[in-house]
Amino acid sequence: MDADCSGTPIGAHEAPECSPPFEEWRLLAEANAAAVRDWPQPLRELRERARTETATLARGFTAGLGVSASAAGSDGLIVMTGHQPELYHPGVWAKDFLVQRFAEETGALGIDVVVDTDACDGVVLRVPVVDDSPSVRQVVLIAAQPEAAYAQVALPDAAVRASFREVGAEVVQALHVPALRRHFIAFCDALECAATGAAAPAELMVGARRRYEAPADTDYLEVLASSQARTASFRAFAASVLADAQHFREVTNSALAAFRARTGARSAAQPFPDLGAGDDGIEVPFWLLRGGRRVAASVGDAGVLYAGGERIAELGSTEESAAAALAEHDLALVPRALTLTLFERLFVADLFVHGTGGGRYDEITDGVISAYYGIDPPAYAVATLTMRLPLVSHIVTDADVTQAEERLRLFEHNPDTLLDRLDDEIPGRRAVAEELARQKADAVAAIALPGADKKVLGQFIRKINEELSDALEPARLEVEALLERLRAERDEHAVLADRTYAFCLFDPCEVARRVR
Repeated sequence: MDADCSGTPIGAHEAPECSPPFEEWRLLAEANAAAVRDWPQPLRELRERARTETATLARGFTAGLGVSASAAGSDGLIVMTGHQPELYHPGVWAKDFLVQRFAEETGALGIDVVVDTDACDGVVLRVPVVDDSPSVRQVVLIAAQPEAAYAQVALPDAAVRASFREVGAEVVQALHVPALRRHFIAFCDALECAATGAAAPAELMVGARRRYEAPADTDYLEVLASSQARTASFRAFAASVLADAQHFREVTNSALAAFRARTGARSAAQPFPDLGAGDDGIEVPFWLLRGGRRVAASVGDAGVLYAGGERIAELGSTEESAAAALAEHDLALVPRALTLTLFERLFVADLFVHGTGGGRYDEITDGVISAYYGIDPPAYAVATLTMRLPLVSHIVTDADVTQAEERLRLFEHNPDTLLDRLDDEIPGRRAVAEELARQKADAVAAIALPGADKKVLGQFIRKINEELSDALEPARLEVEALLERLRAERDEHAVLADRTYAFCLFDPCEVARRVR
């Protein structure tokens, strides 16, 4: 590409990125499944129960959404992915389509875990605004409520949904790309259909997404993390951690320390804080959903479960008594990120598909599995996809701007390297410039000799640079104009070419085509 045109073609990275390559996923899943045969019997038994319960739960929930559901059973391979019920970008959405493709090609059961147990960061449509200074407009469907989980916040009512549709359509219309508005309106239609019978935001968002992607013929299953946390198998898993809280804390904190040392992370809060210990006992990697809030849980002396300083339940001293207490009080003890992916990878899935962030942090989960359970952690896959709105034909990057800045510096420090940019319409100018360049070369050679008067020669070189720069002024002005344009386009493209705009602005069939 001509440097003066500059920029990266916008479609250059719009293909699925999988690690390992998708073609290796089946062997990976089969190897993970085969390794289970060597696990201790209690782990194998818990895994069998968890797979059956999760598949049954997912089948019932998916059918209740009124969308197609896979007929595959839990006795074969299970491939999973998951995310919060947000308006996420196509890179996240692509994981669902990859799960669908894997299920179609292998006969596996595909399941998407809807992480409605995470803090509610809100459901927001972000749309670029094209004007003299491009910016991003946010249209809110569900406001952020960081102290509550998605499972605990109220559904947006009909008036809020209508406003979301009206304002969102107006902002998208201003982009002057009719297809974007069609996609958004189709999603809003799906949202209205899903609102009938939805009891919580996750049901609304998942129901809308599945109806919206129906033209792509998906039939993988969905399961709510909040519902999965109430199964007997999950409570048995949680109880095993609660009954051994001190050891689990030590193992987790050790894995975190190893990750920070390996990655050079300087903050003790990265990627998440250590499990602590205080007056309420030992912090455990679970939240308690209670009273509209998501509260950190801990286990005190004599097996007492605390949350937010409040005494919640007597767990007893064994795994069995702890599981019984969770069931008896019907406690909504839900996993944090670590225990969620640990449970899914170890006890449900044969292959779990992460995004790039989750894949990086799950190195910590690997360390916990190895040290705590004494087994090799199941391998996982990482996948993403870059798609951008059709608003620019190319992307100007920082590298493009730096290249122009370096070229401009040549006019000041090394103008003799730019003689090909001279305007030949002025008679004799090239000959004069070439003579100046020869004199500079001689001076540069002389300044390196023993006894050379570096001060005088340096002043002579600077004088020649100034004369050459004056001769090249028209070319320098062109580069200055190019640099100004590139800086403006880079800042504009940072908004217009952002890869994180919501999936409801993209065609599900196009995403499926790229993935399949």
